[in-house]
Amino acid sequence: MLEQQRILDELSKTGIELLLREPFYAHLFGSLNKEVTGPDHEVQTLAVGLGKNTFTLYVNAQFWDKDLTRPEHRYGVLKHEMLHLVFRHLLIQEPGVDSFLLNVALDLVVNQFIDRQQLPDDSIFLESFPELALNKDQTWYYYYKALENTRGKGGEDSKGKTGSESLEQLQSNKHGLERHEPWREIRAQSNMENAVLDTHLDSLLRTAHQRTNAAAWGQLPSSVREHLSRLFLTPPKVNWRLALRRFTQSARSTQLKNTLRRPSKRYGTNPGIRINRRQKILVAVDTSGSVGAREFDVFFKEIHHIWKAGAEVDVVECDTIIQRRYAYKGQKPDFVQGRGGTDFTQPLELANKERPDALIYLTDGFAGSVLPKVHIPVLWLLSPDGLQPTNPNWATLPGRKIGMG
Repeated sequence: MLEQQRILDELSKTGIELLLREPFYAHLFGSLNKEVTGPDHEVQTLAVGLGKNTFTLYVNAQFWDKDLTRPEHRYGVLKHEMLHLVFRHLLIQEPGVDSFLLNVALDLVVNQFIDRQQLPDDSIFLESFPELALNKDQTWYYYYKALENTRGKGGEDSKGKTGSESLEQLQSNKHGLERHEPWREIRAQSNMENAVLDTHLDSLLRTAHQRTNAAAWGQLPSSVREHLSRLFLTPPKVNWRLALRRFTQSARSTQLKNTLRRPSKRYGTNPGIRINRRQKILVAVDTSGSVGAREFDVFFKEIHHIWKAGAEVDVVECDTIIQRRYAYKGQKPDFVQGRGGTDFTQPLELANKERPDALIYLTDGFAGSVLPKVHIPVLWLLSPDGLQPTNPNWATLPGRKIGMG
């Protein structure tokens, strides 16, 4: 435990250095979960992968202490992972592509934006393939096709090495490509699941942009700014009901229950153990004066769906304070209590105290309070006429945000 905390502290120091020099990447880094992994974990390096409800940065303890000891390399590899998120490389689903060539092409894209001195010596650069004369600032598909075309060809570069030999050398030594292994889980998901994840990544990128001042934004490479600007000019589209279902399904705790019907497989004795999966969801309903009857109808329909899916749903009605609390049992209340101003603080503090599996806040999003940090997954469902991503207050809401418009 002490070792894990030490590594997380050192990782935070690298994040601070990133904040001082390149704030946009630092704000994106700050939105990720962090987890230190051991020798038996699939992540043996430093990599972004799929975690609970959000992207997670995994840091292998041995890799961090033995292979990534230089501060500039820690900085560069961390920035490398953030750039993969910026270019959405984790979500690429292209049936039939060669996974090795794809991974090489993706690293060729992002490493152009990192100082060579900030990356380990075995990293992949355009200059790793001098025989291909690759152009800068191209898409991953451009580099993929160039690599695919050179495989098996015998053309030699000035040093006598063929393109095929360069690829074989990379394949045998990996050159950091093992950091892409956690993406397998993401690419194995359905298109619908990845559509939700794609929207979540949109939210992370938009939030990082909102937290980056104009001067720092202007210092980003022009091609990175242009890529992100295309995203920010396009209104986010999300099946918010699907996103809500996925969020609630992922927030589960395990309950063990003795049963005489099923003998223990390990010991062959009775009683056995039956594993019941249950969800405890705290749902906060904004009952301030700015939320109307139409929004309440939508809110309680979604609460009903969560309850029907098997979750234990505790509802708190809140305007500036929690006005009422009750267990939802399938019936919409005849009235709600509140209708005053808005303050999100008390439901968030209650979630920190009682630690349900998740907190879902149904609201229009308009409030001026400074919010506490929340230690469980939080999903904000914002009414169609509510807070928009372009509003600076959007970034102050902790957790995931999804508009219901």
